[in-house]
Amino acid sequence: MPYRILGATGERVSAIGVGGFHLGFGKVGEQLSVRIIREAIHQGINFMDNCWDYNDGASEIRMGKALRDGYRKSVFLMTKIDG
Repeated sequence: MPYRILGATGERVSAIGVGGFHLGFGKVGEQLSVRIIREAIHQGINFMDNCWDYNDGASEIRMGKALRDGYRKSVFLMTKIDG
C-alpha cells in the first residue's frame, strides 16, 4: 500500500481511502459495513472519510461500530459538514 504525508499534519496516510457514504446506502447492512471497513484496515488502508449527513447518520454510526475494539487507533478519520 502506498502512503503519503498528509499536508502539514505529518500524518502518514494510505494513498487509497475508504469513504463512508456507501455504508448506510441500499442493501449494505451493518455487518457488511463493519466487514468492509475492517478488511480495508487489514489491507493497509488507514484513511477513512465520513460525514454526519450521509444516509441520515447511518454511515457514521456503522463506521463507528467498525472502528471499535482497537481499530480506531489504526486509522486517520476525516469528517466534514455540508453547507
